[in-house]
Amino acid sequence: MRHLAPRSLAGQTIIVLLLGLGISHLLSMVIFSADRSTGFALFSSRQALHQIAAITRLLDETPPQWREKILGATDSPAMSVSIAPSAQLTAQARGGIMNTLLARYLSALLDSKLPDQVAVAVFEQSGRYSGVPALPMAHTQMMEAMFHSHASGRILGVSVQLQDGQWLNFNTELPERDSIWSTRAVLSMLLMGIAVVVFSLWLIQRLTRPLRVFAAAAEHLGKDMDAPPLVETGPVEVRQATRAFNEMQERLRRLVENRTRMLAAISHDLRTPITLLRLRLESVPDQQERTRMLASVDTMDSIIASTLSFAHEDARNEEAVEVDLGALLDSISDDMSDAGMQVECDSPAGVIYRCRPHGLRRALTNLIENAVKYGASARVDLSKTPAGVEILITDRGPGIPDSEQDKVFAPFYRVEKSRNPDSGGVGLGLSVSRAIIDKHGGEIELKNLPQGGLQVRVLLPG
Repeated sequence: MRHLAPRSLAGQTIIVLLLGLGISHLLSMVIFSADRSTGFALFSSRQALHQIAAITRLLDETPPQWREKILGATDSPAMSVSIAPSAQLTAQARGGIMNTLLARYLSALLDSKLPDQVAVAVFEQSGRYSGVPALPMAHTQMMEAMFHSHASGRILGVSVQLQDGQWLNFNTELPERDSIWSTRAVLSMLLMGIAVVVFSLWLIQRLTRPLRVFAAAAEHLGKDMDAPPLVETGPVEVRQATRAFNEMQERLRRLVENRTRMLAAISHDLRTPITLLRLRLESVPDQQERTRMLASVDTMDSIIASTLSFAHEDARNEEAVEVDLGALLDSISDDMSDAGMQVECDSPAGVIYRCRPHGLRRALTNLIENAVKYGASARVDLSKTPAGVEILITDRGPGIPDSEQDKVFAPFYRVEKSRNPDSGGVGLGLSVSRAIIDKHGGEIELKNLPQGGLQVRVLLPG
């Protein structure tokens, strides 16, 4: 059930509104139906009591020899009328607030009758009170035939004592009570549900639009630190969150700029003393010692050059354009093949992608060079996926231990045991590549192949 529940704010809000309003609407219908049923029963019973009072007055004023004819004329499928020496209703059947109210009402209509001469009871035909006889079979069948499936099963029983001491007994079926699950009730709930869904969707979409913009901006922040600030719209809470996000973006931008500027300045300032140190080392008389010291200076110079390049790449804000990735990979592979490297490329033409071409070229070049350097050769495969573009770079080297695969993307980190320590790299190639791929919203994954070798998977979103 948890998987079927909506996860969006709009879906959860609609579910809560529908459940709350549906339950309250259903309870209101039940309460209203109960009150309406009681009122309807009183109203219909009073109508029957007026007819009973008229028949009673007529029989009181009629000679006994004419009563049988009057009873035959008044007896009908809707009402059974009979005269008996005793009342059909027992004291138990007469109890209840509603029965007492109806009995008082009939006594008021028959002002010549005392309260103990009138008895009224409303009961179910299928579950009569003890002491209440059933309607005669003929009357029951006639009433069912008359009302068909609309028979309610609720009987109004009345006993009135005549002036000569005989009891006049009446049994009549009350009209049917409407069920709360009537067509109108179901239609009302359906219309309410549709109105809640439509209005909630409109309102929630309007209220959550700033949140969607906020989420998109947060995702875009990792790609472009110089993106324009968000417009502060929506409820107060969303405005506060947007303002805090804009301030955070500005602080991050200044932090990155200051870090990049400081790194570039330090690397640039170190160039001058290294050059002076190299000139002074030329005068060292010991040839062997001079060679070793110059090699150390060259290593320092290479590290500084790589650091400067990393800082400049991090600060570059290249314009994004559409390029043919297949042609870009073919160009990189051809340049490396011309330099004597073993690179095989399978990249179909026509894979157009919007990117920063110089930065992406550098990132892919670093990855392919690493594959050739540490795996003797590289194979590059390009394909389109439903999510975007996939680039696979496979080598035949020793691979990288699983525990080291996340660490190799850190600046200046090198896996000495699995990579060639004499390669000359300083551990910035993968860091630069990952930074560039991250700016494009992509991902880099490393995977050791079962048959040996390392596969680098670059995923670029569509």
